[in-house]
Amino acid sequence: MTFEADTIVGTDGLESNFDSHAYLWDFYQNVDDPAMQMMIMLLPTIAERVNCCDNLLDFGAGPTIHVSVVFRNKVNNIYLADYLPQNRNELFRWTNGQSSFDWTPVLKMIGTVEGSGWLQLKEMEEYTKSKIVVSILCLEYCCNSEMEYKEAVRNVVDQVKPGGWFVMGGVLEETWCSFGGRKFTCLYLTENLLFEALREANLLVDDEQSSIYYCAKSIFLICCKKQI
Repeated sequence: MTFEADTIVGTDGLESNFDSHAYLWDFYQNVDDPAMQMMIMLLPTIAERVNCCDNLLDFGAGPTIHVSVVFRNKVNNIYLADYLPQNRNELFRWTNGQSSFDWTPVLKMIGTVEGSGWLQLKEMEEYTKSKIVVSILCLEYCCNSEMEYKEAVRNVVDQVKPGGWFVMGGVLEETWCSFGGRKFTCLYLTENLLFEALREANLLVDDEQSSIYYCAKSIFLICCKKQI
């Protein structure tokens, strides 16, 4: 299939056009993308502030494992969920030790922030593997309107127990992203829409004791508690 350089892939073309290996290579091989740097560097801080719990669901995990690594010592069970079969296949390859992607640069960043150093990177990755179950649910890339976005947030937050925590990161005021030489659409998300969706999902985003919000250059990371 030929692909014009300026063609933007919509949500209905993700399954046939999303290249999991290209995504990993472009964003996680050298970790020089500002959004990925922010997410990876701040997630250990978020994890440190969250109490230990039974389960964690990484909803829309893609082919990535960094969230699982960060929360490996905080939860008993980690679930990775993604809509695309190629992403789930990559996660299966990783759990079986068959993935060709090297997570060392990401593990080093996480180890540096945690203060655990670089001497136990293999143990860090192996310990995470023993706690993972791969699921198939994901709406991360399927939102074409504000209404769909709010509904997706509500559906995901429904998986959080009352009093539990919801963590989400993303980019504000953008209409596309690119990797592997292709462009993909994304919903134009404003900060107002983000917080409206979170409030409507019964999350305590306005309570300073129950929420943490970081935003720099339109890249955000938020952690908030669900109402009891």
